[in-house]
Amino acid sequence: MLSSRAPPRRGVAIQSFCAHTLDCRVASLLAMTRKIIKMFENIKKILQLSFSLAKTQFKLRNEGSYLGIFWYLLEPLSFFIILLFLGGVISNNSIDKYPLYLFLGLIIFNFFLSVTNSATTVIGRNAGFIKSIKIGPEAFVLASAFQFVFSHIFEIIIFIIFMFFYKASIVFLLFYPIIFFFFFLFALGVSFTLAVLGVYLIDLNNIWQVAGRFLFFATPIFYLIPKNTWLFYLSVFNPLYHYISISRDIIIYNTFPVFHGMFLVAVISVFIFFLGLFIFQKNKNKFAEKL
Repeated sequence: MLSSRAPPRRGVAIQSFCAHTLDCRVASLLAMTRKIIKMFENIKKILQLSFSLAKTQFKLRNEGSYLGIFWYLLEPLSFFIILLFLGGVISNNSIDKYPLYLFLGLIIFNFFLSVTNSATTVIGRNAGFIKSIKIGPEAFVLASAFQFVFSHIFEIIIFIIFMFFYKASIVFLLFYPIIFFFFFLFALGVSFTLAVLGVYLIDLNNIWQVAGRFLFFATPIFYLIPKNTWLFYLSVFNPLYHYISISRDIIIYNTFPVFHGMFLVAVISVFIFFLGLFIFQKNKNKFAEKL
């Protein structure tokens, strides 16, 4: 009798164990879902706040100015005119559609340098808000970057006008938002890292501006790098070279680089973004002590 009753008890125990395990898994899944939803809600709030801050700062920079947003275009346009003549002498006009080649490279580089230069002092500039108001400091880094997205849009409009003037097709310009998305991730990753370093190094802004000048001449903005040369192989390690080259190939010359090259650039962009964000998240709670 005892042996005949044992199997049902084991069956009930197994069923009870399975039910308990299933409940645990469901509870764990629900908890994970809530965390993911909360994370996305926080990201949405940070992005909305960053965008609002960027619009406010963008308007304040133009308030009381007679030229307004034209000041954003004056620097790249004046630099473009100077380099147009200088580059023409250096390259002997051997670069096809050189004005478009030059201006596109210039505004892409200018965007990166502006975003990263601003990031070096963004925490210090907003120290009062970070100490007194419970706002994630990453919102200020994003807001600083978004400001230059607005000005970059106006630069792209000028570039489109140039394309019409030089009778270039604008169809392939539709691919630029995809290129710019990954480029923006890369610039943000560098900005997050520089924002952290800027808290500890007071002179970082000056150091980065000097580094930016070296980077400008190391990047083929107003000249062409011949392949299979030492300068070409050195440029392979310059991320800006790849973003600018891919943009020029697709938008100006209507040719697509090899897929694995574009895929590698996309992977590097995502990696640099998350690396910079990780460094920022690890250090952001110490900002109030250092400021």
